[in-house]
Amino acid sequence: MISLLLASCAQDPSFIVEGTVVELVPPARIVVDHEPIAGLGMPAMVMPFDVADPRLLVGVVPGSKIFARYEVSTERGSLLTALRVTGQGPVPQAPVGPAPLRLGEHLPAFELATHDGGTLILGPAQTERVALTFVYTRCPVPEFCPAMMGRLAALQEALGDAPGVRIVAVTLDPAHDSLDVLREYAARSAVGPRWSMARVEGTVFNDLAMYGGLSVLQQEDGFFAHGLRLLVLDRGGRFIERYDDTRFPLERVVSQLVTGGPDMPPGSSGTMTPEAP
Repeated sequence: MISLLLASCAQDPSFIVEGTVVELVPPARIVVDHEPIAGLGMPAMVMPFDVADPRLLVGVVPGSKIFARYEVSTERGSLLTALRVTGQGPVPQAPVGPAPLRLGEHLPAFELATHDGGTLILGPAQTERVALTFVYTRCPVPEFCPAMMGRLAALQEALGDAPGVRIVAVTLDPAHDSLDVLREYAARSAVGPRWSMARVEGTVFNDLAMYGGLSVLQQEDGFFAHGLRLLVLDRGGRFIERYDDTRFPLERVVSQLVTGGPDMPPGSSGTMTPEAP
């Protein structure tokens, strides 16, 4: 069975995930209490996984014991691309770490250091609407961090002089991306005054990434495998919508950042609104 699971997409690193399903988040995400993932150096923990095809989740319920292929792709991000249920047991209790935000929920308080030497507050005390993403300065894949930065530059231009809006890019690599490095990166990227390149370390970063539903894997070469994520947060940190690649519709995101709406459709947590023609 292992050989069958690893048969496709040989050019992308694949790893075996074994664990117990804690929660299903429609349409294509599961939270898994998993064993250590060999080859990634990832310890046992509870974390969300995006699934390449919702049909893989037919018959999966909380408590299902699963055996899955975890594929790290430079094009699609990190996904479960094959999965089978091997048994059924009790639903794990007391998950480690936060669950991804759902529509209308509020991000808890986070304090981040920013490239301009200041401090940024996200969560209940947040006074601006925020477009929040995750990048790192050494990202070698043009379709990932550089593409996201370029798309956010277009968002910055589309926002014009709209007040009370901030674009926040949190580094995935705080060990390398010091405030000085972020300051230089911001200068190279020509970010505007409404931007904050930010950093936070350790379990605080892990919690922020988990609330964003983002899996981050440090590879043996020191680089990171990660998905793309843009979270739109209202004042007070209320979750409006999440987009999972760089093709987010500018007019919709501008409306959300200027007016606080529209919200994503109920029940569509984790989905991306298609780009308008």
